[in-house]
Amino acid sequence: MTNLSKPSVTNKCLCALLFALSLACFAQVNSSKSSQDVPRVISAGLPRYPPIAEAARVTGRVTVRLTVKSGKVVKTEVINADVRNGSHILLPQTGSHWLTVPTEENVKSWQFESSVNGTFAVNYIYEISGTESDNPTNPKIEILPSLDVTITARPVKPTVNY
Repeated sequence: MTNLSKPSVTNKCLCALLFALSLACFAQVNSSKSSQDVPRVISAGLPRYPPIAEAARVTGRVTVRLTVKSGKVVKTEVINADVRNGSHILLPQTGSHWLTVPTEENVKSWQFESSVNGTFAVNYIYEISGTESDNPTNPKIEILPSLDVTITARPVKPTVNY
């Protein structure tokens, strides 16, 4: 019969080894994050879910490449746009500009610390989720430390006028 009140030497060694491994993994993850320094935004315009895109229930992901000089955004370029209406992919001539144009306009309003220079990419994710509301509501906006932006709007019940 084993004594459960006292941990065995093997259990102590195993716990110490697991603890050391978890610390090593934590240190490795944190060191890789610090090597990818993300510049700090000091001001930005509030991103919006474009009303026409929200009404048409257009969703998607827009990736923009920013060029920053002395803290100011001097150039933007959409490098990828996966814009959809339901399961249909929207091309520029059929509506993807409903999300790409406002994304570029918003990111041009970003101001970084004056020491920031360089080029990097940010993602804007436009989602529609939740229960339908009778009237438009303010979307939920999240800006992550990676500078990726998620804008989530609630669907609005369609109105029918006869």
